[in-house]
Amino acid sequence: MAEKPGRPPVYQSKDEKSLRIPRDVYEQAQKYARMRHPMTLTDLLLDGLRLRLETPADPRDIILSDDNTVIRELQEMIQTAVQAEIGKLNAFMESASGALKLTPAPEAAAAPVPELSHNGNVVIQEEAPRRPGRQSTLRQPIIDLLREHPEGLTAVQIKVLLGVDKNIGDTLAGMVRDHVIEKQGSGNKVRYLAEGAQAKDTRERSQPKRRAIRRG
Repeated sequence: MAEKPGRPPVYQSKDEKSLRIPRDVYEQAQKYARMRHPMTLTDLLLDGLRLRLETPADPRDIILSDDNTVIRELQEMIQTAVQAEIGKLNAFMESASGALKLTPAPEAAAAPVPELSHNGNVVIQEEAPRRPGRQSTLRQPIIDLLREHPEGLTAVQIKVLLGVDKNIGDTLAGMVRDHVIEKQGSGNKVRYLAEGAQAKDTRERSQPKRRAIRRG
């Protein structure tokens, strides 16, 4: 396009150039610049040109740039929230640890220990723990048998007279512990008596009668 004759433009430096715009665009830009004083028309045009030049020509570049910005902001938000929760957890653990150190541990109550008198001396006997479960069905037959033999019987005699094959040592020990029957002697001479019965001299003992129990 050939330049129109007239007065040539005056530039302040060699880096400046002039351009031509339609009058209606010029009037709109001038009105816009006046509304934002002290912005000049030159400032408005330069801002518009720079904005246009800095905007990528490919729209996909704009979307990628926005996505990267959003992702970075989300990462910063998540990191901040995680750090805040870690701080709260650390504070709670410190307070709980301090409370546990200040709280004294409860002392276990001591179980009562029965005292037995033996020859004028006090003997402390620790009660053996009892086994859970049903009582043996042999208890009553053993009591009845020992009542028939107030002189007392050994474990082997009781087992033979009752006609049982299984070991009755635990049953006899439990009955002694429960004060159902009495135990006299030691070792191979241990004899069992009904509660309250007294053993007679062995020369006066009669032969024990054999008694069988009915097995259900």
